[in-house]
Amino acid sequence: MKLKILLITGDFGEDYEVIVPFMLLKAIGYEVHVACPKKREGETVASSIHDINKDYQTVTEWEGHRININVSLEHLNPADYIALVLPGGRSCEYLRTYPIVRDVTSHFIKENKPIASICRGVQILLATGLLKGKTMTGNFVCQTEVQMAGNTYEKLGYEGVVVDGNIVYGVEWHGLWTWMQAFMEKLGVTIDLPPKAGRVKPVPGEGYTYKSLG
Repeated sequence: MKLKILLITGDFGEDYEVIVPFMLLKAIGYEVHVACPKKREGETVASSIHDINKDYQTVTEWEGHRININVSLEHLNPADYIALVLPGGRSCEYLRTYPIVRDVTSHFIKENKPIASICRGVQILLATGLLKGKTMTGNFVCQTEVQMAGNTYEKLGYEGVVVDGNIVYGVEWHGLWTWMQAFMEKLGVTIDLPPKAGRVKPVPGEGYTYKSLG
């Protein structure tokens, strides 16, 4: 049986921050369940695509892909999952208001299970009221909330990552690779690349291998 990871998102969750961890974690062998409060298996939510424009003080936003929900948040048992992923985007602003989201998230914090939070995902973590005296990062709009909750906010570049205990924090989608790299280390996943320098495509039977210790 495959180990299961839970990903919580909603309408206007950040497109890359949902799709990249979903695809990557599935590719290395995990079963990834995507959940949203009051959404049943087979329904969808809309993602959002953000970008930076020097002419504006905040990011621009367009509707992105439809994201498939493949599990009901209200009917799952968080004890069945080894880790949690919290993508960013505006969805976090309303997701944190749902008791079921806070309760499920609290399980992963209390049980010290690996959590990957990026961008505004930290808003959901803070809403549990369980995190104080921690070091975090995320989108700059979360800095005040992090500090008012009694935590330290690390102001980093777009590819910045902070690991504090069981939680891996990323700034935003430009740093998805560093965020996922740190999260895989937390999961106990190692990837060994082919030894030959300059190889672009792996030779059949000599491609990368991974080993999950989780």
